[in-house]
Amino acid sequence: MLIPRLRRGPHGLLVLLALAMPALARAEPALVGGDPNYPPFHYLNDQGLAAGRDVELIRAIAADQGFEVQFSLMEWGRVLGQLERGSLDVVPMFITEDRRARFDFSQPFARRHHQVFGPRRAGRVEGVQELAGRRVAVQFAGMAYEWLANQDAGIDIRPINIEDSAVLAVVRGEADYALVPSDIGERAIAVHGLDDIVALSPPLLERDYAFGVSRGRPALREKIDAGLARLRANGGLAQIMAGEVEGRVPVERQQRPIEMGRRASVSWWIAGLILLGLLFWVGTRWARSPEG
Repeated sequence: MLIPRLRRGPHGLLVLLALAMPALARAEPALVGGDPNYPPFHYLNDQGLAAGRDVELIRAIAADQGFEVQFSLMEWGRVLGQLERGSLDVVPMFITEDRRARFDFSQPFARRHHQVFGPRRAGRVEGVQELAGRRVAVQFAGMAYEWLANQDAGIDIRPINIEDSAVLAVVRGEADYALVPSDIGERAIAVHGLDDIVALSPPLLERDYAFGVSRGRPALREKIDAGLARLRANGGLAQIMAGEVEGRVPVERQQRPIEMGRRASVSWWIAGLILLGLLFWVGTRWARSPEG
């Protein structure tokens, strides 16, 4: 590539800085948030690394579309606020109207629903209205929590930080029922050997599942949609979504949130300052050169 000869002095230095800025912008990774205890979708594995279907999917999209990703998995009650403030760029989640008012969304890549789980002897629960006056465990700031909090159904909501621990709250006698995504509830029953806990209701709160994207990253949402389309066409999406977790994931142990977002942001600022300083030094030498 031919580089045009630039004039000496501050104008030439400004041109060098302008040429460098697109490279810095391209280097900015997408910071992906999630829950460290939400298998098989996103979680921290035994090595403390982000894993799960959603993690593998966004990695595949990033590889296809040529951008980098970093992960910051923290208590779910903090995640959506971080995304709204722009401290996170992408978070996989259920789509709701309330969330559409706060975030942009990619095209959906799954369709999921919730169910009421409880003791087998409790009998069938046909609708949420039958839970009036009962203690119902849900994940704090999760979709079921948001929905129940907006209802006037007289339900005693028991918020839990880790979603499949809502099912365990029933076993411990801390709640009468749990309202969780059906796949999360069934997996909790299988992993913990909860023979007396079953799904008691028909499918409830069926919603699309997609990547929520910060309003400040519209170009990123377009790349995610393009990558999803390619993976859907070549079968990669189906393969990733059929994957299982790497092993048994503890759900009772509260894990310390990983604040990668601030560290990642600082590291890119440092890299940018180093590059700008180098360019300033080169420009100064160049401006002083008699042949410049």
